[in-house]
Amino acid sequence: MKLISYLNKSLKSEELIELFETNDVDVIYTYDRNYEGRADEYIGSIRDLGLQFIFNETQILSTIFIYIKDEEFLSANLESLGLSTFDSKNNLMKYAQQNSLKYFEGRAVFFGQEREWLKLDFLNYTVHYEFREDSLSLVTLQSKNA
Repeated sequence: MKLISYLNKSLKSEELIELFETNDVDVIYTYDRNYEGRADEYIGSIRDLGLQFIFNETQILSTIFIYIKDEEFLSANLESLGLSTFDSKNNLMKYAQQNSLKYFEGRAVFFGQEREWLKLDFLNYTVHYEFREDSLSLVTLQSKNA
C-alpha cells in the first residue's frame, strides 16, 4: 500500500471505501461545537495498522497520522506503507541532504515530553517525522492542497 497516494482523495473514493471496509473503519464526524472557528472534520482509524485518517470539511483526505510508538495504536510498518524509515533524526537529515530534499527541523516540549522533528517538504505534501527519546514515534503525511 502506498499511503501517500491516498492524500487528496475523497472519503467516498473507491480506494478509501475498499480500505475502510476491509478494516471495518468507522468514520467519526467532529464539528465546532464550542464556536472556536474550527473547521469540521471526519476521522477514521485503523488501530491495528497504526493509522489515523483526517478528512477536511469537504471530505477530502488532508492528513494521515502513522503511529510508531503509541499506547492506543499498534506500531505501523512504514516500509509496507511505502515510506522510508529512519532510526534517528540525524540519519533522516543526512538522507534529505544527500537527496537534495527541502526540509525543516525543530524541537519542542509537548505535554512535558521533549520531541524533535524533521519535516520533508515535497511539491504537494509534507512528511513530518517525530522523534521522542531518540527514536521515531510518529510520522505525519499532510497535503498542501486540502
